[in-house]
Amino acid sequence: MKATRACEHEQGCKKVFEFFDVEATFPRPKEANPGEKVAVLAGKFTNLRRLPPPGRIAVAVGSRGITAIGEMTASLVGALKAGGYDPFVVPAMGSHGGETPEGQLKTLASLGITEETVKAPVIATSEVVSAGKTRSGVEVFIDKNAFEADAIVPINRIKPHTAFRGRLESGPAKLLAVGLGKSRSAALMHRAGLATAIPEALQVLIEAEKVLFGIAILENPYGETAHIELVAPQNWLEEESLLLNRAWELYPRLPWEKLDILVVERMGKDISGTGMDLNVIGMSRRFPGSGTLPEIGRVIALELTAGSGGNATGLGYADIVTRKLAGAVNWEKTRFNCAASGFPEAARLPFVSLGEPDAIKKALSDLNISSKHVRAAKIPDTSHLHKIQVSRALTEDLPEPFHKCAG
Repeated sequence: MKATRACEHEQGCKKVFEFFDVEATFPRPKEANPGEKVAVLAGKFTNLRRLPPPGRIAVAVGSRGITAIGEMTASLVGALKAGGYDPFVVPAMGSHGGETPEGQLKTLASLGITEETVKAPVIATSEVVSAGKTRSGVEVFIDKNAFEADAIVPINRIKPHTAFRGRLESGPAKLLAVGLGKSRSAALMHRAGLATAIPEALQVLIEAEKVLFGIAILENPYGETAHIELVAPQNWLEEESLLLNRAWELYPRLPWEKLDILVVERMGKDISGTGMDLNVIGMSRRFPGSGTLPEIGRVIALELTAGSGGNATGLGYADIVTRKLAGAVNWEKTRFNCAASGFPEAARLPFVSLGEPDAIKKALSDLNISSKHVRAAKIPDTSHLHKIQVSRALTEDLPEPFHKCAG
């Protein structure tokens, strides 16, 4: 085992206790060439001529840090052009990017999506228009430029959501129902209940013949593209629901039901909509008393990703943060996003520590636990759990699929 000082992020500090490297052997299906696969799928569909060329097609892209999303978006645009269409990219990120055109374009650029990389216009606006109402009476708003196009093609990763369970969770349908409608749809859909609102909003757009098809992406526990599939309007609900089941099978989680301390090296909007995935750190942090696992005494967050652009949504789900993280927060963006989602507590500022060792000492004191017996883990972020660090107490009986590192 390789011992690592708990204070590795700072110089000249005394270690609180040692962390030891462990790793997991997760299932690892992998798509060899994501861009090529997207091009093949889109090419086959456009050959069916469901929409006569040369229609204008809005390619809707969100704000998540999906592996190879720039490459896949460029391939999708290229395939649509090859089919005789006139594609352009629109941001579909709800209230992210501060909901300004400049902020949305900057967010896409951070993902490698610009007019130069996709070889097509990237058009951002804060304007939305109504596409109709769901059967529950919720108005469906979408980006004005996307609405005025002949069709829309969303591209997004499918994964379990951090706030609800449903047939459709995070994926292309949510991108259409929530992301394309900016903060207006985000607020309305969250208030109505996403489990019901997303399928109903999707149906509104399909019946209005606004959606050509969708590109659905699955990732493996190593953050690699595992599978890509095209979802067609006529079977969308069933197809995306089945893909969500597959996403659950690939979903990495911590193997312990209870931990004293979890140190998260980085949090951010490009990692999870809640900064730290609540399916990993415990849904009870958003819904106290829900009884969901794991139970973690203290969650410590060290840094905010640069890709978040200062949006620290989910900050309130930590118990302790570092001064470095707190100093990186753009409070206007954070409050705006959290208010739109209906969870303002996600913008709460936790206890601010001087740094990692100070945060760990504070957590040990809060829990009245000695460093010798503490059950603690340290992860890079909530999307990458295959190589983590644990305290000595956790090395004594590592559950599958984790094992000690050699050396």
